[in-house]
Amino acid sequence: MRSLVIAGSLVVSLHGLLVVPPAVAQDKTIRLEGDGRLGPVADEHRGTSSAYGYEGTPPSVVPAMIELAGVTSDDVVYEPGCGDARLVIAAIKAGARKGLGVDIDPDLAERAYADVKAAGLSDKVEVRWGNALDVDMSDTTVVFLFMGEAFNLVMRPLLWQQLKVGARVVSNDFSMGDWKPDRTVRVETPVRTYTLYLWTITQEVKTRAAAQP
Repeated sequence: MRSLVIAGSLVVSLHGLLVVPPAVAQDKTIRLEGDGRLGPVADEHRGTSSAYGYEGTPPSVVPAMIELAGVTSDDVVYEPGCGDARLVIAAIKAGARKGLGVDIDPDLAERAYADVKAAGLSDKVEVRWGNALDVDMSDTTVVFLFMGEAFNLVMRPLLWQQLKVGARVVSNDFSMGDWKPDRTVRVETPVRTYTLYLWTITQEVKTRAAAQP
């Protein structure tokens, strides 16, 4: 999901001011269960994505992202700003062991939960509402991104610090500053061309992260 509002307490202004979250996540997200309705606690936050812009990953691009990530049966996948969870659902269908989608928009979180249930994957996919940057990614092996370059730059130090060596990150359309991708793939659609980037967490990346203040 691409959205200008990217996560609850995180603020990325249109002038480029970044408020960087702490490296150690304190998960305050809310897991959707039962009928999947969040209730009154979410009411004031509804319409977030419609107000600021939402673009889901096109269905024709999803398979290319799954392939680029090299999803296997050992993988635990995570998508911040999951929208309707189409990428997480596709990753599980491609063989991933477990998935998590988080969205700041309660309407989209509820839709994601409904789509996961409809796909019969509630036992493998967890949907949460809240700040995607609060999630502990230490067990994650694949992260999918379609959130914008500003978000990616905020996410980058968390990826470096929390993900284990060998984990992969695939971003749709947006790079990660001076972190050079391992591969770049372009996908043509009737509307436009999408550029996909793949990074792998290496020991060099972990050492670089440890050296940062």
